[in-house]
Amino acid sequence: MKANIGRWIILLLAFFCVVQVASADFTVKTETINPESGALEPGQQVTAHYVLSYNMITPEGDDESFEFSTGLQNPSWDFTVYRDGVDIYKTTKTGYYPSLTEFEIAYGKGKIELDVQLRGTVPASTTGKVEVIKIQHMRDKDVKDTYSKVRDVVNPNQVVSSLSAQQQNLKDLKADIDDKAAKGVDVSAAQAKYDAANQALTSAASVGPSQAAGYIDTATKAMDEAKSLLDKAWAEKEVSNTAATLETLDGMITYFVENRSMGSDPQVVAIMTKRESAVQFYSQAKDNLNANNYPLARSKATDGQNKANEALADANALREKIGEGFSLGGNLLLYAGIGIVVILVVAGIVIYRKKSGWDELG
Repeated sequence: MKANIGRWIILLLAFFCVVQVASADFTVKTETINPESGALEPGQQVTAHYVLSYNMITPEGDDESFEFSTGLQNPSWDFTVYRDGVDIYKTTKTGYYPSLTEFEIAYGKGKIELDVQLRGTVPASTTGKVEVIKIQHMRDKDVKDTYSKVRDVVNPNQVVSSLSAQQQNLKDLKADIDDKAAKGVDVSAAQAKYDAANQALTSAASVGPSQAAGYIDTATKAMDEAKSLLDKAWAEKEVSNTAATLETLDGMITYFVENRSMGSDPQVVAIMTKRESAVQFYSQAKDNLNANNYPLARSKATDGQNKANEALADANALREKIGEGFSLGGNLLLYAGIGIVVILVVAGIVIYRKKSGWDELG
């Protein structure tokens, strides 16, 4: 029984060691690509530098290799193997699919690193991307580890077309800003984004395709932000207009109720009913404005404005109809004061006449 347990322990240890060896792979320690950022252009020269730290999958490196590939045209490769910082093997290769065999990469124990230098040009015909490099650590025909780097490629004709389209969009945006400014909308925030987009497109027109693509992206983003800011300012203006109309309407209703004692008059009640409907639309407009739903905020504000205008028209017509006459329910202090003045005037006349009569009688 003890012998069987011992055998199982040995087998498990052996299996663990095999798993540890088979898990070895490579690590990209250094990656340098020139141009380092941005989209590439057809015909552009590209260089790439990689330093790989690796271990062999098996101690002897049996049937192991590194396989490379690239989408760049006319590629050339320089490979250098270092052990403990000392270069022990160098080779130069050409072609799209070079490889390093076990004889070239297996150097026993120590710190082993592979230096890779690649040069090539971006092909004229691409689908918008190019694979700069792909690295695979192989054993037999099995891929044990892989790494790749892909970069965007701009098409000059597409950049020219995109620039033209965005310049037209900028003109449309300017027309929209001017239209809203004429309606009293605060367009300052949208105008600032417009200015940024205009500057970006001006820069795009004077640089190469890859840089132009970046400027066009910047301009497009600025214009999208400008449209959103203009939409918000327009909604705020519409909501503000409705609030102003409601304020005027409330003044008219106050006049009818307090100054003319007409709170129960059917005509005033009808006006107040329309006012309540306008307030409901106004409240919905504010809620949608706070929720950044600017089109619906404008729509509700317009509904509120229309209903408030309708009530205001009725109020103006009613005021013109009743004129500026007095009412018992008006300002009582004012009316009382006028009454006292009238009484005093009348009393003065009576006294004056009596006194004049006494004087005549001698």
